[in-house]
Amino acid sequence: MLLLCSQYFPIRGVMAGNGESHKQINFPIINVAEIPSPSFIRLAAEIERGLMYLASPYSSGGKASKRLAAKRAAATIDLTMKLLDAGIWTFSPIAYGVSFAGRGHKRGNKWWMRRDFEYFKHCSILGVHCLPGWENSSGVQKEIEWALIHNKKIYLLENRDDIKD
Repeated sequence: MLLLCSQYFPIRGVMAGNGESHKQINFPIINVAEIPSPSFIRLAAEIERGLMYLASPYSSGGKASKRLAAKRAAATIDLTMKLLDAGIWTFSPIAYGVSFAGRGHKRGNKWWMRRDFEYFKHCSILGVHCLPGWENSSGVQKEIEWALIHNKKIYLLENRDDIKD
């Protein structure tokens, strides 16, 4: 069995905040393969009536094949529905954006990140979907940086049954 998330997530580069940023470097890992679980109950209690922003790798800046990006999107949409069904209000920019792209409304990364940040500001927790490649995703790295700067809790969401690269 492959462990997708490490206990100690190495933060790349320097993420300077406003002096009040989270000092969180060891992000709690939530096993989302089984809901409810003790770790999931912890997440549900932490978020209370808030909203989770779900970060996940998708295109890897165009480096991922269309097939891999589609598999990542499908896994992320499935997790989003699982969280919503379990009572965790979740915003997934991938689930949201893929539906627009499917209708021919294609936009670049910079355009999406600007809009994603507006949604992110209203979320209380960042959940990182630990699909293969999440550690090297520039989008996920940026979303983790946002959470650190804006004092939002970060949880790593893993499912050992998710796709493999």
